[in-house]
Amino acid sequence: MASSCGSRHRRLLPLLLSVTLLGGGCQFTGVSEAGRERCRQLSAAAGHPFTVALSYVRCLPSSDSNLAAERATRKAAETAAEARRAALEVCRRRQVTITTMMGSLRQAEQELAAARSSPFSPSVAPPQPLDAGKEARYRPEDQRLDQDRYEAELGAWEQQVASQRRRWRQQRAERIEAAQARLDRDAQALRDLQPDLFTGPTSIEFDPTALRKLKTSCNSAG
Repeated sequence: MASSCGSRHRRLLPLLLSVTLLGGGCQFTGVSEAGRERCRQLSAAAGHPFTVALSYVRCLPSSDSNLAAERATRKAAETAAEARRAALEVCRRRQVTITTMMGSLRQAEQELAAARSSPFSPSVAPPQPLDAGKEARYRPEDQRLDQDRYEAELGAWEQQVASQRRRWRQQRAERIEAAQARLDRDAQALRDLQPDLFTGPTSIEFDPTALRKLKTSCNSAG
């Protein structure tokens, strides 16, 4: 009878220990409530009450440090993700800036070509030459008067055209100078921002390999 009672007590001991520990009978000072809750959640899957209690007790000493480590890991991951997003945004803005500057360079190149090839065109037509058949019917003195008048009109026209040509040359030179200055500025700005963009140190032709690298440069930033 005594043996049966002792055996029953030994079987109940794990259960009593489990109930005591889970009920707070075995307390670890300095462990936060968050740490205890973590240990409860982790040990709940153990199944057997004694195993649950043992797992809970083993978890407590390192629970707060583990929580701190997990928080630090999450914070580091969030910081890294934010850094990647910021780097991607910077890279995309840089791509837009370079693309815009490339368009400006090509526009300056077109303006320079247009300025260089612009033709001169007088704004007034020359006087009509005298009609020889009609003049033959006039008296010689009238013919001389008509000829003198025509030559005067032609001279005035030539002077007007010469003045227009001088203004056109001056304006053309100014247009060429302005377009060339803009072209030089745009090219230098692009060289400063993307040194390998051109096919050579004095070229304004874009290097195909550099263009492909530019288009895919943000893939690694994200």
